[in-house]
Amino acid sequence: HSHSHYSNIRLIDAINKPKDLILKAAELGLAGIALTDHEALCGHVEWLQLEENFKKEGKIPQDFKCILGNEIYLVRNGLNADNFNKDFDRYYHFILLAKDAIGHQQIGEISTRAWHRSYMARGMRRVPTYYQDLIDIIQPNQGHVIGCTACLGGALPTQLLKYHQTKDEVLYDKITRWADQMEWIFGADNFFLELQPSESKEQTLAN
Repeated sequence: HSHSHYSNIRLIDAINKPKDLILKAAELGLAGIALTDHEALCGHVEWLQLEENFKKEGKIPQDFKCILGNEIYLVRNGLNADNFNKDFDRYYHFILLAKDAIGHQQIGEISTRAWHRSYMARGMRRVPTYYQDLIDIIQPNQGHVIGCTACLGGALPTQLLKYHQTKDEVLYDKITRWADQMEWIFGADNFFLELQPSESKEQTLAN
């Protein structure tokens, strides 16, 4: 889960260059790194070219993985500019990672749907992905995309923090059913909970 300057299509999100992300990840001894710009797949071609060139040049290990991904905005089905409810709706973050070429195609189809229904709101273009998109595209042909709960901007961390404050058992049941639904969509071993190292109280509670 990382962002490059390609993530700046809609907002200034990162100044990282793809080449620096890959080289730093390899320097740290990581097995790989995923490019998950915010609803932007435009860095993927450069990402793969860099992986190929760096391996030829011996700058990264041959088994180092440069993963293609997308950080989507997962919202309720049917959300649009006309029915957005500021007291209820959120553009929750969610991570998609391609395991292979089929998975990359699936991510592209999901992204295309989001951009086709995009709209301007408060000076920003919103690109919502519906749960139904995941059900239509990923669920019938599982095993090619990994889903991950993302950062504190994700639905699961947000609701977990709310539960920590309220101890509402109805909410907890809703949280567990949501996780079960995600595993149903992506399939066993293809849905993960994201943990982030942090000294922040909120991230520690979410972890």
